[in-house]
Amino acid sequence: MIQPQASIPAEMDHKKELLHVIYGVYARWVERFPLACRKGCAACCTNSVTMTSLEGEIILDFVKGTGREEWLLEKLAGAPPGKGWGAITMNQFAGACLNHQEVDRETTAGWDFTPCVFLEAKVCSIYEVRPFGCRSFGSFEQCAADRAAEMAPIQLTVNTVLTQIIEHVSSDGGYCSTMTDILHSLVNSGICNEKTHLLPARPLPGFLLEPHETKEVKALLLQLDGHFSDKGIFGDLIDNFLPI
Repeated sequence: MIQPQASIPAEMDHKKELLHVIYGVYARWVERFPLACRKGCAACCTNSVTMTSLEGEIILDFVKGTGREEWLLEKLAGAPPGKGWGAITMNQFAGACLNHQEVDRETTAGWDFTPCVFLEAKVCSIYEVRPFGCRSFGSFEQCAADRAAEMAPIQLTVNTVLTQIIEHVSSDGGYCSTMTDILHSLVNSGICNEKTHLLPARPLPGFLLEPHETKEVKALLLQLDGHFSDKGIFGDLIDNFLPI
């Protein structure tokens, strides 16, 4: 059987545009939920946040645009590289599940509840360009390290779908890891790559959806596709992975 595939934009500027569109559409979509998250609530802001190298490039653009390169190096000095992620990416995990393969617990990431280096007085100092891993956190009740977040199942599903798509967009040479390890690798590539735990981003193998979730996810992808005049990645994803 031929494995369905979706296109991957080659130009970095187009990749970044796709990412900004995903951020904006998701922000509006998630407004429907009565989340308890407020400015200064930072329980989820830890070194466990993961992202792609594409999201790291967005952060670097922001830092360079505000002339804070030295500031970034000082922040990263507080989080030495090497803690890394697990040994499997979201799309690898999805592929294993779709192929009915067991996933070894040792391949999944552990949690590091050390506060994120970008927190300043419990406020994110890179909030405008925070990765999707941060944007997708949410809870109906205030959470803490000893109490899990509570969210609607469809939000968790959409979070997973968009995480998969973001990884897919980076799968032509990009990689995944913790936020700090990604940034270490981007600003100190000749020094830190041996210490950082970088996983190659993988193409989308399919979505982990229940039948009743397909309509909601398809509507969201159609909304994303509507931001572009020509059919592109989101249209391909719908055609290949969300058939009528």
